[in-house]
Order: sequence, then C-alpha cells, then structure tokens
Amino acid sequence: MSSSHMAFAQEAPAEPALQKVLVTGSNIKRTEKEGSSPIQTLNAKQIAATGANTVAELLHSIPAFGSGSSVDVTDGGFARGAATASMRGLGSSSTLILLNGRRITASAYADPNQGKSAVYDLNSIPVSAIERVEVFKDGASAVYGSDAIAGVVNFITKTKYTGAEMSASISANDDGEFARKSASGIFGFGKDRFNAFVSFDVAKRDSTIIKNENDVEKGMYADINGRLNPFSSSLTTSPFFYAETKPGTKNFATTYAQRAQIINRLDCPASQQITGNMAAHNMLASDPLVGRTFCNFNIDDYAEVQSAGKDANVLSRATFEINDDVTAFAEAGYSRSERTYLRVPTAFRSTASTTVYQLNGAPQQFQMILPVGHPDNPFPTQRAAVGYRVSAPGGASNLNESYRLLAGVRGTTGAWDWETAVLWNRAERTENWNGMLYRPTLEKVMTQNWTLAQVNADPSVTRDLENRGFAQVTQVDARASTAFGQLAGGQVGVAFGAEFRQEKIGLTPDMATQRGDIIGLANSSADGQRNVSSTFIEVRTPFAKYFEMDFAGRYDKYPNLKGNFVPKVGAKWTISDRVAVRSTYAEGFRAPALTQVSPGGVQSFSNVVDPLRCPDGVNPATGADKTDCKKGISSLSAATPDLRPETSKSYSLGLILAPTKEIDVLVDYYRIKKVDETALFSAQYMVDRQDRYPGSVIRDNNPANLVTDANGNVVPNSGPISQVNRSYVNQGSTEVQGIDFEVAYRKSLGDLGRLTANLNWSYLMSFKRAERPGEVATDTSGANGGLSDYATSVGDNPKNRGNLSVNWTRGDHSLTTSVDFVGPVSLLRRSDNNVVYEKPYCQYGVGQPKSAYGLGGLPKYSNYISSCDVKSWTTTNMAYSYTGFKDLTLSFNIKNLFDIKAPYDPRYPVEGFNPQLHNGQGRYFRISANYHFM
Repeated sequence: MSSSHMAFAQEAPAEPALQKVLVTGSNIKRTEKEGSSPIQTLNAKQIAATGANTVAELLHSIPAFGSGSSVDVTDGGFARGAATASMRGLGSSSTLILLNGRRITASAYADPNQGKSAVYDLNSIPVSAIERVEVFKDGASAVYGSDAIAGVVNFITKTKYTGAEMSASISANDDGEFARKSASGIFGFGKDRFNAFVSFDVAKRDSTIIKNENDVEKGMYADINGRLNPFSSSLTTSPFFYAETKPGTKNFATTYAQRAQIINRLDCPASQQITGNMAAHNMLASDPLVGRTFCNFNIDDYAEVQSAGKDANVLSRATFEINDDVTAFAEAGYSRSERTYLRVPTAFRSTASTTVYQLNGAPQQFQMILPVGHPDNPFPTQRAAVGYRVSAPGGASNLNESYRLLAGVRGTTGAWDWETAVLWNRAERTENWNGMLYRPTLEKVMTQNWTLAQVNADPSVTRDLENRGFAQVTQVDARASTAFGQLAGGQVGVAFGAEFRQEKIGLTPDMATQRGDIIGLANSSADGQRNVSSTFIEVRTPFAKYFEMDFAGRYDKYPNLKGNFVPKVGAKWTISDRVAVRSTYAEGFRAPALTQVSPGGVQSFSNVVDPLRCPDGVNPATGADKTDCKKGISSLSAATPDLRPETSKSYSLGLILAPTKEIDVLVDYYRIKKVDETALFSAQYMVDRQDRYPGSVIRDNNPANLVTDANGNVVPNSGPISQVNRSYVNQGSTEVQGIDFEVAYRKSLGDLGRLTANLNWSYLMSFKRAERPGEVATDTSGANGGLSDYATSVGDNPKNRGNLSVNWTRGDHSLTTSVDFVGPVSLLRRSDNNVVYEKPYCQYGVGQPKSAYGLGGLPKYSNYISSCDVKSWTTTNMAYSYTGFKDLTLSFNIKNLFDIKAPYDPRYPVEGFNPQLHNGQGRYFRISANYHFM
C-alpha cells in the first residue's frame, strides 16, 4: 500500500497559500510531491490497514525490499534480536534508516555476513508515533552520505500533538500461536507558542516451537528433511564412545561399517530409547545408529519458530516558537527490545577437535580423548572419543537498548530557511549465554581421570556468560535553503549544509571467553572510533515551465581515506497535463563499517562441505567420513584497516501518467552497480578455493588422516579442516536492475462512499555479482544466487514481488482488502564463475551428473518437486475499522485470509519456511482499539 498522487506544475494553483514541504531525498522545499526521484509514501491509516505489528513487518510488505535483511523471529546468529531492512536485495548496510530526517546509530553488532556490516535495528523505531513513512527508492549518497547506496527509509513522527489517546491490540493465528499483545499511547499539550507530547509503545510476544507450527509443509519436511521424526539427537547423558581406528591418529570410528568399534550406554528410561531405522528416522545407510538402540534427546522441544520477546519504546518531542521566525525543538527517545531464546543443554562429540578461542592469543584445539585404562573407556586397547550432553540447562537472551537526544533550532531569516541541531544516539547490547561448557572443569576427565558422571555433577562444568557492546553517534549539523532569481519555470532553489559526526563502537566478550575457557563460543570484539565531516549542496533549476533539473553533491572525509565527492543529477520533463518523464544519475559510496577496520575481529563457528574429503557434498572420499560432508569448523575474521570504500553508480528513468483525474501511474526503471564491495568471503568460499588463499584453510595433515583418490593415491594437504582464517576485502561488483510499477486509483461513489486502490509491483530484471575483480558476473535473478552461480554468495532474489490493495470507506466504516505476491526462487545450479554447465541441475534430490560437487543431498526431494524451486506465494489480507462510537476506533485484521501454507524450502527444516520471503503463521488475526480522551 502506498500513496501515489501525482502533481504537475501546471496543475498547481498559483496562489500564495500553496505550501512547500520537505520530501525525503532533498533539503529544498517544493510544492510538488513527484520530483525527479521515485518516492513511496505510507501514511498512518495505510500502515494500520497492513496489520503489521512491527516496523519490520511493515517494510516486508513493500515490494522494493528484498532479501539480505536480518529477521527478528528466532535466534538470528550474529544479528540475533535485531530487525533490518534491505532494499533491492543489496543488504542492510546499503539501506540508510532515518528518523525525522536524521540517521539512527548502527546497533552494537559485528555481523560479518554479506551486506550486513551495519545493523540498523528497526526495533528501535516507535511505531505509535509514526505519522508516515517515506521510502526513497534511489541512490541518495549525494544528500545523506554513506550507506544510502540502495535507498533511504525515513520514519517521520508527529511534530505536534494536543490531546490524549490510547491503543491496545492482541493478535495470534488460528491455532493461538505467534501470539502478541501490545499497548500504546500518546499524550500532548500545548499553549500559545509551546507544544509537547510523549508517546509510548509496549509489546510482548510469545514463544512458538516447531511442534506447534501447522501452516507449513509439515509432511514434506518430515519425509525429506526428517523434521519432527522420533529420532532427534543421540547425544544425551548416556554417552557414546568411539574407538580410535589407528593409534595416535585421532581418527575415530564414525560409520556403520565401524559400528563394532562404537559403544553406547543405555542408562536412560525405556521411553527415551529408540532403535535407529533408515526409513523411520531418515538415516543414511552409513549411519552407525542404524539398527542400534540408543538414548534419544528430543531437541525439538527447544526449536523455536518465534522466540519470546518484550519491547518498549518512548519518544517525546517539544517545540517552542521563540518568535514568529524562530522555533526551538527537542526530541528524547528510549527503546528496549528483549529476546529470550530456548537452547538445548550443551553437547559435544569429540571425534573431531573443537577450536577454543582466546581474545588475544592463538586459537587452541580441544578434543576429549579418553586414554586406555580410563574408567569410562570401554575399549581395552584403544583410545576413545566421546559423545555426551551435560545436564545443566541452556538458554540465551539478548537485550538491545537505544537512547536518543536531539535539540535544535530552525527558522527563517529573510529569504533563507535554516536549521541546526545536535544529535546524540547510543545503542547498548547485552547478550547472555547460559550453560556453556567450561574447559578447565571438562579437562579433568583427561587430566585427573574424572568420570563423565563426576564432571556432569560438578556445577562448574558450565558457565553463564554475558557479552556487552555499544555503538554511538554524536552529530552536529546545519543546513540552509533559499530561492532566488527567476528562470522560465520559476525561482532557482538552493540548499547547502555541513555535518560533523563522531561514530563509536565497542564490543566486549565475557572474560571467560576472552581467556579461552569456553568451548563452543567465540569472541566478537571491537574498539573503534572515528570522526566524519561532510558538506553538501543542492540546486533546483526550473529551466522552463515544464522542465526542471536537480543537482546535488556531497563531500565526505573519513579518517585514513581520501576525501570523497559524489554527485547526483535529476531531471523532470512535464510533457503535458497527463504525462511526465523523469530521470536521475547518481554516484554513491559507503565507507567500511567501524567493525571492519577497527581493532578486534569476529570469531565464529560454521559448517562447510570439504571438497577434498567429500567431493560431491554427499559421499565421503576414501579415508574421510560423513562429518566431512558437513564439517563443523571455526573461523577467524580479522579487521582490515586499509579497506577502500565501496562506490556505486545508479540510474533511474521514470514515466508519470495521469490518464484521468482518478488514475495515476508510475513506471520507474532503476539500475545500481556497486564496486569494491567491502565483504567477508564465506568460509565455504575459502574452502572451495583454498589454493588461491594459501594458509587460510588450516588442516590436520597427519599422514594417517589424508584421503586417497580413485586410483588409491594419497591426496596432499587433505587432512580434516579445523579452522578457516578470513579477512575483509574489497571484492568485485554487484549490479541490480529492475522496474517498479505503481498504479493508484481514487473514485468517489457519492452516497456509497469512496473507493481507492493501489498496485505496487517490483520486477527484477537482473541481479549480477562478480565475487572477485575479473570474475564473470552472471544474472542470478529469480534464483538463489549462490546456487545459480556457485562462485557467488548472492541470496534469494525473486523476479516478481507485488502488492495490491483496495479500500472502501463510507462514513464510519473502512474496509481494505490486499493481496501480496512473492515469486518463485530457483534452486538450480547453472554455472561456477566462467564455467557454464551444459545442463543445469538441481542442488537437492537425485539425478545430478557425476561431475556435480557441493550438493545438498536430500534424495527424497525429487519425489515431491521436479521444478527445483521454492514455489511462489500469494496471500490475501483483510482489514476493517469502525469509528461509529464516540472517540473510539475498533479495528480487525486478518492476514493470510485463506490460510495458505508457506512454500517448502529444503534449506529451512527448523523454521519450516524461508524467513526472508515467507512466514509460517498461516491465518493470522489482530484486534485493536484506539480511544481519544480529548
């Protein structure tokens, strides 16, 4: 839904009362809504009709937003607890978020994933205070500076308010899951020249576990992925023991063929015991659990599709008219977003070593190996590895808090409008981990011959940890604008200004993790600060009554980088009363994030397919085992102080039509190309190309652990991977182009009311990325880019996304029906850089050529899906509001009216849906009430 009312210069009445306003993307006031750049606007009524509970849900319904965002639904890894926006699928770090025209601080995260180096948390935006949202769908670095390469989202709150109102809502799906309760209010007063208001939002959401999620393809996930089958995990307090196959090799029995050298205890209740079965438990023939009776731990009781959370936002604003020409203003805000995550008691399997990180110092390897004669070792002549789960409860939580203070003065002096302000915005983060393995205690199994039972009984076997972080921006800015002279189309508008900003970030892990005492958790640290100075200028030139041009330029100076100037040029030609054409050219830049260039780094754990030890991604090579097909490895990602800034060039060409007074049409073509992107190659990317990056992939090259090829020859440097070292780089380029199509219809029905309709459609023509300079940039639109071109790390980019809404209003009644569409996503493998496959093949299922590599397995996938894609998803929504009671508005929303299940996606067996594109809520109800007290 959006507002799309066109305004042509010749249609505006030439009266002094015509008001000029500021529109996102410019500092020059204008009378026309549609300028040279495309802007989509949603007002408060339209926002309410979407039924969105959060700002993130609201933006997800706008077709211009694509994959690459952080989704605050479950434990989100590096960005857990945060929700971000990603325009054009270019990532949250290329989408600038503004609150009342000024940037918000990035949150205290160090997310190394592609396009997420700057995390602007949408949870810090107060929903109830929003008056409208303006989405600037064009490059805006020339106006706002770094991070505005893909576009800008400006959340505009009320500026003045007198009175009081309260709202409350409750929502859940038809199973009572994904529940959320919220309350909000705003109180304002004013007298003479003074006005002030305070608004608040509070909300609580409940946890939903996967067993209670019904609006996904449960049958397919159960059969293909083994989701929710009776077998969950063999790691319990009843341990497994794996014999060492060759003395001193640290190579342990892990396959069905070696099952005689694997022993497990059965000291659990009979109700927790199961016998492994290939069909019933979705096991491979090589799994040593096949035919074995063992204790089963049900981790599904801890697997969430929505985590529990509490949110609170407070925003206050005051204005005081010092005189007729000068107004002072101030804002103060606080937000709090708390998430609580279920997490299973910690387990380990020591058939492979685990990296234990220290903050300062070389990583160490930990591997519990029971010597011969150990009281728990059942093998009389062989050492043993262990599979075990401690009893101490797990769990995690994340708390984000944000503080914002703004004070300024604006006014008019002669023909000049001016404004200056001081902004302080700080985000703080507290992250807690419960029940993490404590190495000094666990080591007593090997150093003091403690039994596993003794260690488990010791309360110190686990530790609760607390990581802290902050991010802060302090800013002083000043701007002025005026109009002068006279061209054929009117006066020349000009604006200029300056901005001085200090950015800080600090991330401090728990001391136990810093010392290297914690197994299974890494450090994220940062200590950065920089001062940024900027100046900008804009000029609007109405050369003729029907033709105008806009010019903008901005100069930014970052420490250790050359000064950077980016220009922007726009033009609009009004051909007739009904037709106009517009176009823009803009250059942009994005400075490296503080976490990418400051002292510190990100340590992490991930899974990779080892191409030497599991060439096809499914079947281990001779001398390897199944763990090499999904190898858990550690990764160290160091900062790179000499990173260059990203640069971009963007183009747009638009057609504005008003064929009748009831219909407006916008058609906008866009093209954005980024080069020198600051990114961190994925661990899989490094492993697949280890010859290009000597020393980056660390292996255990004990001769006994090397694999052999088909001819029995030993493959050099093919030991098990233990660690991958990575650093941030200026990689190749990304180019995206597409078309936005918007139609607005308005019709008075006389006594029957008023009808409005809006269609927003975004068509992705191409999405190309060259991961390294010189590599081939292949179009991956309509697909998962990292599969379509295996050399890239591109995410899911459907070719089509759209929204159609129709509203009927009559008196006290307002009814809105809307339809959301998300196109399909192909999972076909088509190329690997300059190698184009003769015939595309599917990443999942069976039937791939013998030359295929890095496959995803899941042989039963082919029984269900022949097109190798994630299907399109169309949902219908309804919203009704009634204002017939004095001072009271009642609203009722249904999302996904026809209860359409989220499409099956083989990559998300826990969630049951692709969180970038879909949700598993099914038919979802929301009831709300708003009461005005005065």
